[in-house]
Amino acid sequence: MQAALAVSTVVAFAGASQSDLEEWFMKFGAEAITNNLLPRIHGATTEATNNALLIERLDATKTLITTLQAENPDATFGIGPYALLTSGEFAQRLGLAGIPPSVAAPPALTATPPNATVDWTTSKCLNPVKNQGRCGSCWTFAATGAAEAAHCIATGTLLNLSEQQVVSCDTTNGFGCNGGWETGALNWIAANGQCLTADYPYTSGATQLTGACQKMCTPQKLSIGSLVYIAGETALESALQTQPTTVAVSAGNPVWQHYMGGLVTACPAAISDHALVAVGYGTTADGQPYFKLRNSWGVNWGEQGYIRLLRGVGGYGTCNLAEAPSYPRITYPNPPTSAPTTQKPTTLAPTTLARTKTPAPTKTPAPTKTPAPTKTPAPTKTPARTKTPTPTKTPTPTKTPTSRKTPAPTTRKLPVTPAPTTPQPPAVTVKTSIPWPVPTTPTPRPSPQYN
Repeated sequence: MQAALAVSTVVAFAGASQSDLEEWFMKFGAEAITNNLLPRIHGATTEATNNALLIERLDATKTLITTLQAENPDATFGIGPYALLTSGEFAQRLGLAGIPPSVAAPPALTATPPNATVDWTTSKCLNPVKNQGRCGSCWTFAATGAAEAAHCIATGTLLNLSEQQVVSCDTTNGFGCNGGWETGALNWIAANGQCLTADYPYTSGATQLTGACQKMCTPQKLSIGSLVYIAGETALESALQTQPTTVAVSAGNPVWQHYMGGLVTACPAAISDHALVAVGYGTTADGQPYFKLRNSWGVNWGEQGYIRLLRGVGGYGTCNLAEAPSYPRITYPNPPTSAPTTQKPTTLAPTTLARTKTPAPTKTPAPTKTPAPTKTPAPTKTPARTKTPTPTKTPTPTKTPTSRKTPAPTTRKLPVTPAPTTPQPPAVTVKTSIPWPVPTTPTPRPSPQYN
């Protein structure tokens, strides 16, 4: 760290030159072009004039790095992918529309949770770091990252979900490239599902345009539920033991713009203007506690796309990271309707299992539950029953259903099960009970409902 500080200081005093600008283009030029990060220099009529103005910006950045290093001695700052941007141009990469007013103040610090270290980057439930480009879409990347992780924890399947779909289609919780709320986006994703990136690729980073909502794909139904709002560092630590969470931070400042690695211990006081995903916490080799956050500015920023902020400061935490964390509930065990389209939809078929297991109800009719006289009061319905009796040996009853002289009810053995016919052998009762109706199979008792 001391070596890094010395190098940064020397470079800062040396000033910027044409060779420094060329070196910057070699390292970050391709990424800057892809993600529309090259500054637009107004008034530059020639390439030489444009380069001269860029060198001035690079020189100002080198001078600023010296100040940043003094304020954060445990972090490293340097010439990174955003070294040529002004603070206003850099702010376009942010996009948090503010903190919901319902978020409560953080509680007082309590004891540290049992796990001293949590790091979700070692799991299989995080995709590679993404890059939002020159679009204020951090809110969609934070929400998508939390949704991907939660679904993976529930199902074991990591999906690469489409941020572009949220940018273009969720007009309730955001304004596309002009910012939005990651909390609302999570609720929108839980309710509507989310397409795969392969089916709905991200384009707003390069075009800086929100784009019209396209119905070009089938959204994946995710195993996530309602949103949980928390506040304070201890609550964030506890949540991280279960899953990655979204956080809002104050990132529109030089500390974030030129961060290269290490532990940030001081952050300019300002409102929260950027959303990202907290993925863990731990302690440095020299004993300083930190939170680890996953950004959406590509792998050339920070520690391969991550940043560590000092933990245990109380209140809203370093850079406001504990002001408004949130995460979606994980809905597991995973119901069949929430499974990805690649999984078998018939693994749990309630109707199939129910009918194969319970044929008994048709064999043991419920004479005790449904006495014959009360269940079949309407004599007009009896012709239908007499047409489909199971015994085929004695067709005479079907020809004379109203005859009082047919002793079949008392002599036939197929209606032995219905108790009501035995105590009333006289044929006078035939009119109301109609020999063999109640226990007949043509009208089986409905099987139990398994819906």
